[in-house]
Amino acid sequence: MKKESNLSYLLYLAGGEKKKLFLAVILSVISSILSFAPFLIIYKIIMILFEGNVVYREIVNLAILVSAIIMVRILFFVASGAFSHVAAFNILYDTRMKIIKHMGNLNLGFFTNKTSGELKKIINEDIEKMENFLAHHIPDISAAVVAPLIMFLYLLYLNYKMALVLLIPVIIGVMIQRVLFKNFKKRMQHYFNLLENMNATIVQFIQGISVMKAFNVSSLSFQKYRQSIEEYADYWKEITETNSQPHSIFIVIMDSGLLFTIPLGGYFYINNGMDLGTYLLFIVISMGFFNSFKILLELGGNFSMIFEGVSRVKNILDIPKQEAGRYTLSNDGSYDIEIRNVSFRYEDKNVLNKINTTLKKGTINAFVGASGAGKTTLAQLIGRFWDVSEGEILIDDKNIKDIAMESLMDSLAFVFQDIFMLEDTLYENIRMGNEHATYEDVIEAAKKAQIHEFISTLPNGYKTKMGESGIKLSGGEKQRVSIARAILKDAPIIIFDEATSYADIENERKIQLALENMFKGKTTIMIAHRLHTIKNVDKIVVFDQGEIKEEGTHEELLNRNGRYRDMWEAYIENESLAVKGGA
Repeated sequence: MKKESNLSYLLYLAGGEKKKLFLAVILSVISSILSFAPFLIIYKIIMILFEGNVVYREIVNLAILVSAIIMVRILFFVASGAFSHVAAFNILYDTRMKIIKHMGNLNLGFFTNKTSGELKKIINEDIEKMENFLAHHIPDISAAVVAPLIMFLYLLYLNYKMALVLLIPVIIGVMIQRVLFKNFKKRMQHYFNLLENMNATIVQFIQGISVMKAFNVSSLSFQKYRQSIEEYADYWKEITETNSQPHSIFIVIMDSGLLFTIPLGGYFYINNGMDLGTYLLFIVISMGFFNSFKILLELGGNFSMIFEGVSRVKNILDIPKQEAGRYTLSNDGSYDIEIRNVSFRYEDKNVLNKINTTLKKGTINAFVGASGAGKTTLAQLIGRFWDVSEGEILIDDKNIKDIAMESLMDSLAFVFQDIFMLEDTLYENIRMGNEHATYEDVIEAAKKAQIHEFISTLPNGYKTKMGESGIKLSGGEKQRVSIARAILKDAPIIIFDEATSYADIENERKIQLALENMFKGKTTIMIAHRLHTIKNVDKIVVFDQGEIKEEGTHEELLNRNGRYRDMWEAYIENESLAVKGGA
């Protein structure tokens, strides 16, 4: 039923291209039927020769007819391929666009759970396999079913006993196929899981190649990489060892139809059960007849692989879109953020439990706590990376679920710990914060982010390219570019995640100056472990095991002798030890 549902879903994805596919099927069937016509004409010529009344002109006309049929068959075959390929490429394009647009409407948390290698395989490889099925398999299947069936009915009419003989290798082939495809569904799922894991690991290895080289870690010594490759190789070794023998027998049986038609047909001929012309016709036709069935039976493995890929495409497209309201936040709104009884579960695990707090406009609010305490999760919930399981989050007294997604995103600026950079110029990397910004606006934002001076020292300035073909920035430099991007966006709410974690002393001072420019008049959330950077914020919210334990200013929390004081004393002690160790 899964194969049938995936086939139906694939045809659903075909949309308006189904007419081209249907036409390709019709043309392919006609072409396949015409492929048997020369055999019938040869049979006619043989019968004329055996009758002894040979008319040369009649033989020539039949030969010309054979040539004409072959030419017409080629034209139908080419036309079928043209229609099926045009339809297939259109379907692939539409499916890729559909899945990319759909992912654009999913919660951002979807991308934190999917590796780039896994998504790349689905969008590129799994969808690409659909082309082979649509462009080739659908016409081939139709031809391999309809044409042999029509021919078999004709052979039944000529000699039903001999026609039934033709089914012997087909029946044996089907039985062998049942052995080959035992537990094939599970094997295909395992194959796709191994391939996705290998793709993800390869991408991870390439992205971290500089770190790998620094620690002298080769592809052979990187355990996760090596293990994924070895598991994939072992899978194919196991499949080869398991299937090589039955598959070889299958090929031999389907390619040896003459071993059945010649002796049994000869027996019928000797015993007057069949005339010589019919006997010869069965010998000639049996070769093409068995080849059609071999094509049909061999397609089974490809179907399972293709349909498993379609299933993974379907799984993504079936994920419900993140619904959004139509309310647009006004430019002069308060932009207070209120968290009311918010709980969040992820994969049946409670991450946040009954969170309540208010973040006022123009204030700087720091979220602190141990790793996994829930501080980053709450910040992401404000940006609707996920939706809350219980409770509500309000901005300007409006539930964020009722706010139009475009308006919500326009109101938020994120400075992440892992900073994303385009393979483009520094100018474009900053301008992505505001596509309508002028060149002067970009420079002004860079100055406020304390990165303009550095950019000015580069040979091409703001036109300097980044990435593989350009320069590589340090962690602190990337952070200041990211801050410039956020300053240029000028969103009323800033979510700032560990942005000083990579900075040295000099860069940290520059980043602090940049932050002072960015935070003015904004509702700001800082997620930090370096507690000395948040001593002067308006409010510190202390998280522990998914709950807020206390909140207040730095001085207020120290005077309470609670969880924050313990964190502060431990932090100061660690910093002192680090200074002594450095000395």
